[in-house]
Amino acid sequence: MRARRNGTGTGAVAAAAAVAAALLLAGCGGDDGGSSSGDKIEGARSGDDEPSAEPSEKDPGAPRFDLPDDVKVEVAEDATGDGQKDAILRDHGYALMAQQEAYAATEATPNFSRYWAGEAAATFEADFAEYRKDGVTITGLDTFYFREVTSVQDGRAVVAYCEDQSGAYLKNAESGKVDKTPTTLNSYIDARATMEKSGGGWKVVDYQATRGSKECRDEA
Repeated sequence: MRARRNGTGTGAVAAAAAVAAALLLAGCGGDDGGSSSGDKIEGARSGDDEPSAEPSEKDPGAPRFDLPDDVKVEVAEDATGDGQKDAILRDHGYALMAQQEAYAATEATPNFSRYWAGEAAATFEADFAEYRKDGVTITGLDTFYFREVTSVQDGRAVVAYCEDQSGAYLKNAESGKVDKTPTTLNSYIDARATMEKSGGGWKVVDYQATRGSKECRDEA
């Protein structure tokens, strides 16, 4: 199925069989705002913070993300103290930022290609094209939190996490009109990202999610 937000009548797109549930932007709405637990990953923006145009001092190799002023992203750092797991969480956080950047641009950006590959990338790239075709883009706040590396083996890792879309919406790219849908249980997503080691970093190669997560709502 295609990733999309609630309340927008855009057309359907066939998705890769590996995607078992709604994708990251499959639904959203609610009040303007949102919250996450823990610190934010370097390069993320929240609230009225200024965009991070340069790599941070904490991670000089951090990518730059070009997000519109009305698109906010919060990614909880959720550091563990384990070097390998923290490197996976770091790149997972960058992948989430890159995904939101690509949705705002309605096309795969260099950052997206850096952190996404395989069927996961292909499915989202098809969705970006649908957004562009339908003349919509994203706005508001998307929050990612409760992130945990649940397995690491032979260059593959699984990251479990939650997403709160209660402050995220679709916007008509031409008119700027925002489709503000109400917050429901479906605004909270329980997700799993499979990542593979690639060079000195990690890429998302598969993604599954369950919409309507009470656990993620309670953790928000």
